[in-house]
Amino acid sequence: MSDTQTLSPEILNVTENVTFTPLELKYFVLELKDMMAEGKFDLPKVIRAARFYADIERSDKQLKEGKVITFTDDEWEKFINEQNLH
Repeated sequence: MSDTQTLSPEILNVTENVTFTPLELKYFVLELKDMMAEGKFDLPKVIRAARFYADIERSDKQLKEGKVITFTDDEWEKFINEQNLH
């Protein structure tokens, strides 16, 4: 089974294929169903929403697995100052 699903350019009227991860495809289908139930059709909006929700789910999973770094406000300020980001 493939790790990605692709929409051809002809479907979207764009110059490149749109490729989804399995998680993005799950949200794409859900969002498309919701939008069509409302009598609307905005494919770029559905694609953006699917990717957004998939990113949230991936981030939530990483947080629960302890794969993220958290900072206190003071630690964050110190980090920024050390990086010369402002």
